[in-house]
Order: sequence, then structure tokens, then C-alpha cells
Amino acid sequence: SSLGLPKAAESAGGAQAAVNALNLVVLAADVTNNNAVANTIADITGLSFAVTAGEGYWFRASIDYTAAATTTGARFSVSGPAAPTRLSYRSQYSLTATTQTTNHGLAAYDLPAASNATSAATGSNSAIVEGFITPSANGTVILRFASEVANSAIVAKRGSILEWVRVI
Repeated sequence: SSLGLPKAAESAGGAQAAVNALNLVVLAADVTNNNAVANTIADITGLSFAVTAGEGYWFRASIDYTAAATTTGARFSVSGPAAPTRLSYRSQYSLTATTQTTNHGLAAYDLPAASNATSAATGSNSAIVEGFITPSANGTVILRFASEVANSAIVAKRGSILEWVRVI
């Protein structure tokens, strides 16, 4: 703004996002992944934003999550329109109370390919996924997650946030 403050817009219910300004969506309800097949990645429905081919975007998701047990690991990633011309992101999430899983240099959807082995706690874990994308087709960028153990829930909690800016 003219006062040096960041421009911001909130998107809800499919409303058009602001351009060249900070956009924000807040997860309205818990999303659970307790697939019968271990490490099956699924959308975090509600943590997504629309993109236009050829335009560049920066994004950052801060995800509050729970695990059915500390022996249930997780993974967090992103997906979007096929064959982006640029995709560069990183993810980090709880491993133990004093360590985390960190993945840098991710350049394809749904990476890393495997979940980590544990979660720091059952009730208070956090994940960050952030990066840049220039899609080659219009579509939707969405956050994704998996549980390392079959039928053992990882739950993305209501109130998790996704922010993004059109940068090019």
C-alpha cells in the first residue's frame, strides 16, 4: 500500500484472488488421511488456489496436524496443473520433539515419495510447504499429505493456512 503495508486479500468460497497482493485461505474443517494403503497421498481439500498458465506464484502453507500415534509418520507436498514450466519448493514437518524432516530442491509434484517414520506428538505437529510455481496450464495448486501407516490418521487441522502471491 502507499503506507508500506502489505496488500492482502482473503479468498473464500471460490472468490477471485487479488493479483500482486498477499492472498490467504484458512482451512475451514479438519481433513483426515487414514487410507487403507500406507503412504497414499491425498488432497488437503480447502488448501488450494487457482493459477493461470504462464504466471508465476509464490506460496506458503502452514499446516497444524495431529497423528494417531507418535509412531505414525507423515509427508506433505503439493500438486497442480500438469507440466509446470517452473516448480521449486521445500517441505518440513515434525519427526521428533527436537528434530524435523526437511526436504529441499523439490521440483516435481507429490515429493518426497515416502513419509517419515514418526511424528513429534499426537496432538501438536506442524508442517510448512513453500515455493514457487509457473504453471503451463490453468488449474489449481493444492496441498497434499499422507500417513506412513495404513489406517492410521494424519489430520490437517481446521485453521491451517495457505498464502500466495502472483509474482510475475
